[in-house]
Amino acid sequence: MIAISKIISNVKKELWSFFSTEAHTDVDILRYINSAARATVLARNFGFNKYTQDVTVLAEWVASLWLVWTYEWTVWTNITIPYQIETFFILDSSWDEVDIVSFEDYYRESDKTDLIMIEEDKLVCTKPWTYTIYYRWYIPTVTAVDWTLEIPEHFFDLIVLKATYYGLMDIRAYEKAAFKEWIYKWMIGDVSKRESDKKPLVRKRLNKSKNNIF
Repeated sequence: MIAISKIISNVKKELWSFFSTEAHTDVDILRYINSAARATVLARNFGFNKYTQDVTVLAEWVASLWLVWTYEWTVWTNITIPYQIETFFILDSSWDEVDIVSFEDYYRESDKTDLIMIEEDKLVCTKPWTYTIYYRWYIPTVTAVDWTLEIPEHFFDLIVLKATYYGLMDIRAYEKAAFKEWIYKWMIGDVSKRESDKKPLVRKRLNKSKNNIF
């Protein structure tokens, strides 16, 4: 976690507005920080923004009158869920994986019993059960200076740099902003390599040959 007040102080210093709030107010800088966080989440697949969401698909007996009273099993199929950058997989309460299909494939199938369709922030399913979605999403938006940004401490320089970029774009200092963006892309690539190789001394054998290792 990173304290928002710490980020704001550094961004103001970078933007030469530490003693002035005319060009970049705290509200402006909060906007820059949130934009920087979203940009960082989208730039690479890091591990800090993975989440789970439990979803229960309900059903109920509904009475209807057609010559005689009958009861039908009606399922609540359309459920609102968090918007997902990536859906890794879905498990039911028996710990079995459920097939996730696209909008087109879901409605093409005549038997939808064992299928789940996720489109934007909607989940469609016809089988009553409890499911757990494993997915990647944006980190929470910050709205106050005394909050913390839910991102690891070693991303501090990246957030300050990208927030500064948005600050410069805000005042139309496009040339300076482009330079900040160039540095950001270089830095995030370096951080991404380290994040994806946490055990650099461990090598995986590709086959039984002693000469071919990775």
